[in-house]
This record gives sequence, C-alpha cells and structure tokens, in this order.
Amino acid sequence: MKFRDLHRLTLFLALGGLWFITACNDTPARHKLLTVFFDGVPPLNTGTNSGPAKVSITTTTNQAVVTAPPQTNAPPENAYTVHEPFQQRQCDQCHVPSAGMALKLEPPQLCWSCHKDFTAGQKDVHFPVDSGDCLSCHDAHQSENKNLLLKDGNALCLSCHDDPLANFKFKHEAVELGDCLDCHDAHASNIKGLLKKSVKETCEDCHADLDKKKDVHQPVDDGDCLDCHDPHASNNKNLVKKTTPDLCWDCHDNFLEKAKFQHDVVEDCDSCHDPHSTTENFLLLKNQVQLCEDCHDEKDLKTDKGHAGFEGKNCTDCHDPHVGDNQNLLKPSAIPK
Repeated sequence: MKFRDLHRLTLFLALGGLWFITACNDTPARHKLLTVFFDGVPPLNTGTNSGPAKVSITTTTNQAVVTAPPQTNAPPENAYTVHEPFQQRQCDQCHVPSAGMALKLEPPQLCWSCHKDFTAGQKDVHFPVDSGDCLSCHDAHQSENKNLLLKDGNALCLSCHDDPLANFKFKHEAVELGDCLDCHDAHASNIKGLLKKSVKETCEDCHADLDKKKDVHQPVDDGDCLDCHDPHASNNKNLVKKTTPDLCWDCHDNFLEKAKFQHDVVEDCDSCHDPHSTTENFLLLKNQVQLCEDCHDEKDLKTDKGHAGFEGKNCTDCHDPHVGDNQNLLKPSAIPK
C-alpha cells in the first residue's frame, strides 16, 4: 500500500474513533480512548459528586458567566446549642434576603415574633433586655454555651457587672461556688434586684432554720435579711454590713451615748443575743441566769451580802443588763432606801 493511501486510512480511523468517543455515553470509556489518541487529556473529576456549576449567558457580550450556588456553613460539631431557624436554614424568618440580609425587625421585637415577651407585666427589667440589646448576651445563630450565651456561667455577668466578691474578706459560699442565676432572673422580675423569689424565700432555700423558735427578730420575721447582711460579700464576719453595736443602732436607740455606767460586754451584742431567733425571751442565747453565770461565778455572787435573800430571782430584777446611772448597774428600785 502506498504511503498516501496509508495516511488516508489512518485519518479515517482516527475520525471514526473520535466520532465513536463523542457519541459514547460511558464517560470512563470515552476518557480512556481519548488518552490513546491525544496527549494532555485532563483527568476525570473525582473530587466531589456535585454537578457542574450553573452557567448564564449575557446577551450583551455573549460571554459565559459561571454563577456558583450559594453556600451555607453547617453548625460546628462542638456547638452546644443552635438557634432552630439557623439550624433549619430558615434565614428568612429573621432576615430579608432581597435587602442584603437585613433584619426584618429590630430586637427585641424580632425576638418576640417567636419568643414570649417575658418582660410583660414585670416591674424590674434587666437593662440589656429593656434596651433591646439581646445580642449582648446571646448569639443569634449558634454557641458552645447553653441558651446560645456568648460566655459561660458568671463570666457573662461579669462582662458588665463588677465582681461582687473582689477585695472582700468574707464571701457568700452560694455566690462563690454557685451561679448568679441561682438567685437572679436574667431578664425580668417583679422583685427588686431581679430576684426569682422574695429575699426571705431566697435565703430560706439554704437557711431554713432561722425563724423556727419562740422569739424571732423582727427583721428576720419580716424577711428583711438585707437590712443586716450583704448577699454577696463583706469584710465583716457573717456577711454583716456593719459590726455590732453600730449595726444594731440602725434600728435600736443608742443607749450608750448618755450612759454613766455600762456593762463590760454591752458593745458585743452577739455575746448575749441571737440576731435571728431563740427559744428565750429578748433573743437571749440561753436562760438568763445561765447567761450571767458564763461570766459571773455563782460562788462569788453568793458571798456578796447584797445578794442575800435574792436566791432564785433573775439578775435583771435588780440589775440593768446594759447601762445605768448607778454602780453595779443597779436599777433605782433595787437601791436601798
């Protein structure tokens, strides 16, 4: 066969094979045949199973413009909570896609379209809630913290509030080891200080035995615990706002100011009285005679001639337990005529 005829036959076979390859619906087979006849054939796309990008043709320039499909990031695996509209890809519940994803409404009205308005009818509303700044505490999409909070636990509260425990010697254990939301509502409450319960009920959750005896201090009975105590921390023992007797003078008259004589222990009120409640009258820690004998020896008292004939009587029948105008704190009625 002549060279010219061989060249024609080769060209015919090549064109025929090319036609066969183009018409073949088997992509891998077609790719294999193309690599036999041609160099530089690109490899098959094995990266994803996604189809080709959509192509739109502009009529003004006849240039093909590739438009990639929109992508939405999936919530991370470590997200503790995911806002349901975001999880369901229902962005248009909050945003207007045609307006650059602008919010439909401003918070908190936008939030109330799904959530109950928990400020309605409440006297005390947390400032960020009242001002509609919901996003100062919550992430609108997803969070690693419960309730879509930006930070976990007390750290979120301390991003606005000063640390109530800082620089204090004595700290309330419930505050130091607990959570602010154990006592406070984060949004709104009918009780001052955003408390979930009244002061008395809140304290009684841990201190349940303060008013179960015979004689109850009025502030305790009324539930005015904060009249004497700081609920978070204090530089005074037992979290009192002041030490005695200054704390007592906030309600009781200061009988020391004009006193000529005073009992040695009178400025230490807690040495004789329980500030909450007791089984004795006048909030005494124990029976009156027993209380006096804690400091005054019974044998010494019996040797005093002035006590003769007064066995079995209370000390306060003759003596004022606090102050007096006479030596030995004798009451006027006990002074011999």
